[in-house]
Amino acid sequence: MMMNNLKAVLLAVLLMLAPSLAEAANPVVRYFSRFLDETRAERAIGDLLFDQFMRDMPESITVTDDTVLSERMLKLAENTSRPALGFCVKVIESDVVDEIPLPGGTLLLTTGLLAFATTDEQRDFILARNVMHIVLKHPMRLIKQEGLYPTLLNQLKLSVDKRSATQLRSLARDYLRNLGKLNHKKADLQGILLTESPERTRKSAIEMLGKFSVRVWPVSSWDTGELPARISELEKLKLPE
Repeated sequence: MMMNNLKAVLLAVLLMLAPSLAEAANPVVRYFSRFLDETRAERAIGDLLFDQFMRDMPESITVTDDTVLSERMLKLAENTSRPALGFCVKVIESDVVDEIPLPGGTLLLTTGLLAFATTDEQRDFILARNVMHIVLKHPMRLIKQEGLYPTLLNQLKLSVDKRSATQLRSLARDYLRNLGKLNHKKADLQGILLTESPERTRKSAIEMLGKFSVRVWPVSSWDTGELPARISELEKLKLPE
């Protein structure tokens, strides 16, 4: 009887281990397992950074969910390799011109930036280029490149009450300071292809980018030093009318 019980226990353990064993034997399963784990980490890191931004935001500044822009962003993401990320747009009431794509699908836009987007094509350009930032994992690559990833993971492992406010504030600031290092040219060029009329969007994007001069935040991704090169790449892009 004891042997039968032991077999039952071993069988139960093997059944629990079956996915892990299959993963070890099947590289395809192993690949998708890693992908799913990284996607979960991506979303969790994005949420962690967003929560920290909200804690550090002055009380005088409001942040609202924009359902119209969120729905448009989801629509633009439909033809990408990651349509199910759950993209959403939150608008910061600020004259500062800025956009902050976060890992996992959240995009922060300022009213200062949106004021420059006077046409549907220009708004689509802003949304689509950030869809591609997130789809291509530019924010996650930046986080790893700047050495922020291990500390963020360590903070995620802790319960909320045990997380270090000082470390989280430092991580959020480092992320913001380095947004200019995202691959903006690639996001521009691939994002335009997601829109309904890529050629009209391209022309509208060039017009909008040409309006930016010195009105940028010190930690802004709208780096005026890179704008001429971005405009030049868009001007060279040939698309059907």
